[in-house]
Amino acid sequence: MKTTIGKFIANMRRKLFERCVEGEIYSQIFPHLNHEADHGYPFNSDEELEKLGLDEVHDAKAQLELIERLTAKMPAAYGKAFRHIACSDINARMKKYADLAKRRVYQPTADDFRFAARRAEA
Repeated sequence: MKTTIGKFIANMRRKLFERCVEGEIYSQIFPHLNHEADHGYPFNSDEELEKLGLDEVHDAKAQLELIERLTAKMPAAYGKAFRHIACSDINARMKKYADLAKRRVYQPTADDFRFAARRAEA
């Protein structure tokens, strides 16, 4: 069970993470895509951003597979420990992004009549 101070610190870390991600999106990526500023990103259009994003997903999967192959070749105890540390770190970082993504998904409200119409059709 988290203490009040622990909850406060966790909440502050979450807010800082959100501000960093959203700050990059709104103050760097969007102006870059709109050609209002050049922030040095390797994309200049929505299509290039989409392709780069898909490439990065494949790269991330390849890196995880590489870690699996390499840890299997390490001495058993060291490899298991290494894999545990690496995967715990990766999972913790991915959870932060997943939690933020869940909060940013559009959720229809009761006042959204399009949602009510879809519910009536079902």
